[in-house]
Formats: sequence, structure tokens, C-alpha cells
Amino acid sequence: MILACGEALIDFTPIEINKEVAYVPKEGGSPYNVAITLGRLGTLCGFFGKISKDFFGEMLIEKLRNNHVDTSFVLRSEKSTTLAFVILKEGEPHFVFYGENTADTSLEEKDMPYIDPEKIKLIHFGSISMIREPGCFVLEKMMSQNHGKVSISFDPNVRSNLIKDKVNYLKKFETWIGYVDILKASIADLTWLYETEDTDELAKYFLRRGVKIFLVTLGKEGSKGYTKFFSAFSKGKEVKVADTVGAGDAFMGGFLYYLNSIGKLNKNFLESITKEELENALDFSNTVSALTCTKKGAEPPYLSEVENFMLKRYY
Repeated sequence: MILACGEALIDFTPIEINKEVAYVPKEGGSPYNVAITLGRLGTLCGFFGKISKDFFGEMLIEKLRNNHVDTSFVLRSEKSTTLAFVILKEGEPHFVFYGENTADTSLEEKDMPYIDPEKIKLIHFGSISMIREPGCFVLEKMMSQNHGKVSISFDPNVRSNLIKDKVNYLKKFETWIGYVDILKASIADLTWLYETEDTDELAKYFLRRGVKIFLVTLGKEGSKGYTKFFSAFSKGKEVKVADTVGAGDAFMGGFLYYLNSIGKLNKNFLESITKEELENALDFSNTVSALTCTKKGAEPPYLSEVENFMLKRYY
């Protein structure tokens, strides 16, 4: 099983009705989206986080169950659900969050699940759950305690408007990557964090720190992947874009699915991935991400949609 950990929230995504902008509630949250992607692709997966018992929380739980995501790790709370409004600027989503003292932030140390390495191959962390008080320390402790026991993936999915102290955040980020086997970041994340777009140099640094696979998403241009032995690149896929909400999460879910499908997700096999396998994984993940962009909100494709799209490119 792959276990995604972190926030589950509601994204209010914009649509136009009679020349006015309206907002539609859609289930979201970066780790939540990764879990939904894995479930739709057919991977045994679960979600760990605290979800409200309110109306929006019921939406979130129902979508997990309808997409074959194990909810036995989910905790419920009387606190309300975090809400995020999606503002599209030049086609890119920007988020405005409303959620002080909400369900997803209220994790306690006693809530931490036992991770059985015989049953769980990888734990995925990321996004705003790693910085929102008071529950963020629980996820960081989970990461540190399970480092070396199972594979760990991480996507910072930076939301700079929520980061009040960049220096302190970067210090935390440097700690986190010391626990991580698969690190994925967008070029926008890296530019904000390190004020450079030199992904080759950043790759050398992260790989020296112990990261086994470093992934960089480049928007419509595609993606890059690095190991200590080689690098790989895959071009982006041409689709009609509705919006890009959840595209990076879908890429992450697609990549984890692909590695699992070829038997390379286990911690002992990550470093044995070949260049051809990495290229194929990037190509598959780009397709999953692109198809997510064809729908409003974070709606990743099912495996059959991905396979049909990829077949059409070859015939």
C-alpha cells in the first residue's frame, strides 16, 4: 500500500455563469489528490489525515471511498473543513485559504498510525499540512520515525502566501529532504526556494543529501528526473486545458503508480531504476497530469483514460 498523509480540504473553483464568476466546491488538498490519483489508477492506497464531520468533510470521505482509497487511517473531527478559493491568473491557479483551527490542522501525536513495512511500501507527504500549526509536527515526526523503514516521497507544493518566514521554512525544508527518497518539486517551487532555475545543480545537491530520485515538473514543457547515475526528460502532452488545479499532484500519483507497477517502489529497489524506466515513468506521469488539466478542479484520470491517450499517440 501507498499511504498519502496530510490535508484534505475544499477548493472553490471558478466557473462563468451568465458572464459572472461563480465558485463550485471541489474536493482537494495536495496529498488527498495524490491518494485519489492512485486510487483511480488502481493502486492499493490509503489516506491519513483528520477530516471534519461537517458537510464538506462528508464530501471528502465519500470521494475517497468512491475511488478505492482505504479510509481506515482517516480520523474524524468536530472542527470545520479548510476552504480554499482558486484564483486563476494567466491560466495558473493561486489559492486563498480560509482555515484557522480546522480539522486538518488538529492532528495530535497520539493520532500517529503504526506503519507496518510489510504492508506499506511508501509514505507520501507534502504541501501546506507540513507548515500549518499545530498538527504539522505530527507529520514531520512520522517522516523522521519511518525514514529508513519504508520509502518516503515528498512534494513541497509551495504556497508562499502561507509562509510568513521564508528562512525558517527553508530550514525546515532542508531537514525534511534528509528523510526523503523521492523528492518532487515544480520549477516554480525551486525558483522561490533557492532563487535559481538550475535544476542540474540542485539535483546534485539533493542527491548528495540522500534523495534517490529527484523530479522537476516544468508545466507544459514536461518534466525531468534525476538519479545519481543519470538524468531523463519527457516532453509535455498537448491537451485542451480547462485549468491546471491538481496537475502536480496527479503527476506525483502517476509516478508512484508507475514505479509500483514495475516493482521499483520498495526502498531496496529505488536505486536500481534504469534510465529507460525513468523516462517511461516521466512520460506516464506527464500524461496523467495533462489529462487532469482537461477537467475543472483536481480530477485525475482513470487508468483506462491514460492508456487510451497513450495508445492514440502511437497509432
